[in-house]
Amino acid sequence: MDFGLTEEQRMLQENAKVFALNEMLPTIREYEEQRKINHELTKKMGELGMLGIHISEQYGGTGYDYTAAALVWEQLSYVSWSQTLTALGHSVLAATILYLGANEEQKQKYLPPLCRGETIIAVGAVEPAAGSDAGAIETRAEPVGDEWVINGTKNFITSGGIADTVLVLCQTDKSLGWRGIALIAVDTNTPGFSSHPISMVGDLAGDLCNLSFLDCRVPKENLINKIGRGLNVTLHGIDTARLFIAAGALGMTQCCLDACIKFAKERSQFGRPIGSFQMIQDTIASLAAELMAVRWQVYYAADLKSKNLPHAKELSAAKILSSDLAVKASEQAIRVHGAYGCTDDYPVARHYRDAILTTILGGTREMHKLTIGRELLGINARS
Repeated sequence: MDFGLTEEQRMLQENAKVFALNEMLPTIREYEEQRKINHELTKKMGELGMLGIHISEQYGGTGYDYTAAALVWEQLSYVSWSQTLTALGHSVLAATILYLGANEEQKQKYLPPLCRGETIIAVGAVEPAAGSDAGAIETRAEPVGDEWVINGTKNFITSGGIADTVLVLCQTDKSLGWRGIALIAVDTNTPGFSSHPISMVGDLAGDLCNLSFLDCRVPKENLINKIGRGLNVTLHGIDTARLFIAAGALGMTQCCLDACIKFAKERSQFGRPIGSFQMIQDTIASLAAELMAVRWQVYYAADLKSKNLPHAKELSAAKILSSDLAVKASEQAIRVHGAYGCTDDYPVARHYRDAILTTILGGTREMHKLTIGRELLGINARS
């Protein structure tokens, strides 16, 4: 197995790093303090081909594999996971869904402008009673003439307040269970659609909303794929989102580690740098060792996904390990920095706020453990 990166992958990695440091870092504190969205980032990423990295050039993407995409997502999240999620998260989740599940006309309609950074497409899957159990969807879509009439609510939708279109997971016939679930595109200027911003412990430079649909009427041709395929098509996008989250967690961890190394060299106590203290070195060395191992687990899962090989347990392992490590790294980085780490003068507080969200988005730790257990045992766990 070749553990090295290609020259092209290294170039993408370096370009993403330069973009993050030059375009995101100088203003991230301002955007977080004011809870504003940097809309220019999406446009600039589109111009540089960072949107739709894994999408075919035929539809406006750059046609790289998932490993290349993970490298870019990691470098951008080094500065801000929140801004990265808002600026290109739609090109991870919605673009994957459309690329793998939409018909040709829909692909041509939605994907090129998305990859150029001209439009944002959110995905409405989560509901008050339907999170990990996506089959419990209650938002209704009723066929009336040549239209769908949609009623319901969606919770915790990334970019729901700034999206031009939302791909909405709907139930067309409750008696059919998941076989009645459909995915329908709803333009956000449709009468009856509304978004309601919510505040989280992190994601301060992002957009997270609850959505409402009240007799929203959209054309029948807005159905993505077929009735009964809505959940399956959406899960393909969620699978890619999990890789994005895992790669982003690596970026946050690396930033926290680098911040600790820098601070440990500069901060002196008792007449010497705190980096000379054994406990500080133990913390830094342990984080570095774990990051080395987890990084390759994430890249391995990305490589399997790129080759269209089975990767469920490998990606679930990557998601668990990377998100847990980001939480651990940011918490320990704050301890190394002391009171300074609790201020926004250093990046560790920002990552501390965002890291916990990576343990929830894309499936909880417990859900992914069930996936790994099912893959290994061939048995569905029961309570």
